[in-house]
Amino acid sequence: MPRRTWLDSKIDVFVEELAASGMHLDRQRAGELITGQVRAVATLMRVTEATARGYLGEEIVKDMARRMLFEVAGEQPGADLMEAPRTVVLPLALVGVTVAALAEALQVRAANEPPAHLGDVITTFAQVLSGFGQITAGAAAGQAGDPAGILFPPALLRRAARYISGAADLAANDGKLPDGIPERARSQLAATLRRDADGLTAITAAG
Repeated sequence: MPRRTWLDSKIDVFVEELAASGMHLDRQRAGELITGQVRAVATLMRVTEATARGYLGEEIVKDMARRMLFEVAGEQPGADLMEAPRTVVLPLALVGVTVAALAEALQVRAANEPPAHLGDVITTFAQVLSGFGQITAGAAAGQAGDPAGILFPPALLRRAARYISGAADLAANDGKLPDGIPERARSQLAATLRRDADGLTAITAAG
């Protein structure tokens, strides 16, 4: 087993603080944020990065996670999104595109997550996919007059867009690709995921 580093322990603190409020972030992205903070402190205090790490204790890292929670408040971390108001109409075809994009994003995330944390990733994506499925299934009876469009909670769409966007970043920045996807398909996978995430974000903002 690889030796755990200072960064590994701080990533644990960061993602656990987010998870306590129902939000999940991939460990690579969490590591990038913490490393960026270390560099910022080192520059500001004119010290080495090794010295700067000493200033980033657990409480500081938890504060970073709490600020992120504030920034994504529109996703309503910790809330039951199935009970949230459904105010954004998603065309049925786009529902299918989004579900497919989430499935692809899950594969990318799973390929880049340590085995010990893989279960959390699967659970996180499964909850969003389940939400899409339940809402779509219930729409036939509740929206019989407009079967081509389904109402979704904006928070669920924002969360789905972030998950897909995170996977696009991994694919674009030399993250591991899922089994069966050749290296030559990397740029196309990243571009497709980015397009789907941006489209979902735009529709949610307009709604």
